[in-house]
Amino acid sequence: MADLKQRVREATGEAPTPAPSTDLAAQDPTLKWLERRRTYIAHALPKHIDEGHFIEAALTSMGKLRNCHTDTIQTALMACARFGLAPDGVRAAIVPFGKTATFVPMYQGLIDVMHRSGKVESVRVDFIRERDVWDYTPTAPSPGDFYHKPCVELPREERGEIILAYAYAWMAGGGRSQVVLLNKQDAIEIRDLYSKAYAKAEREKKFDSAWHTHFDQQWGKSCVRRLAKLVPTSPEVVDLLRADVDADEGRPTVIRAMPLDSWDEPGEGQPGSGTPEAQEDSGGEQP
Repeated sequence: MADLKQRVREATGEAPTPAPSTDLAAQDPTLKWLERRRTYIAHALPKHIDEGHFIEAALTSMGKLRNCHTDTIQTALMACARFGLAPDGVRAAIVPFGKTATFVPMYQGLIDVMHRSGKVESVRVDFIRERDVWDYTPTAPSPGDFYHKPCVELPREERGEIILAYAYAWMAGGGRSQVVLLNKQDAIEIRDLYSKAYAKAEREKKFDSAWHTHFDQQWGKSCVRRLAKLVPTSPEVVDLLRADVDADEGRPTVIRAMPLDSWDEPGEGQPGSGTPEAQEDSGGEQP
């Protein structure tokens, strides 16, 4: 059928119908805005981070940030670049809380930064389900104090609900850290006590905080955060933990590695700043 249509066009001189553009950056001003800043982002990235993957992840994130204020998008992107964590939903995410784009490190991102310290050989984070085989005896010597054998032969839905999240680290010298275990009630209590972003989303019935959209990730990350306080660390890990607290408390992370106003070109339009509502609230809302 396609060949027949082509022959008819050639016989009648009809111009072929152009294919729809797949260049999202050409269609969306928010994406065009990001494309013009690729150089700034590339310069901020650590040398070991793949620029192409980072930019692709950032471009994918921009669609949900169209209503966010530009300064908060810049801050969140610079936080991702500063820590070398692509906003891919695995290592980090940029989450819109109202009109505020917020950098949220995921537990895999925190693990990556812990590895870079050179003091941690590996970190294990996992979830125990109802039908898994496991045992924890805190008085037993390490590493015999903890055992987990997931029932991988079963479909996930047959393994039951998650009952525990855990994390531990193997150190560069060969030793193993304490095992951190949190049940679901522990995670809920941490969320309710410490996450102002969650409380605000509940009050406003928006349900868009990281605890609403990525509960299991936040549960696992709570284990990693506690683990990071038990093992030798680095200033970068401390900074990332502080940034994570900022996200939970509804404060945008402050990154001083590069002046954010250097991203803007004179007279250039910016996403999220052209509407009267955006101009009225140019300072941005807290998540």
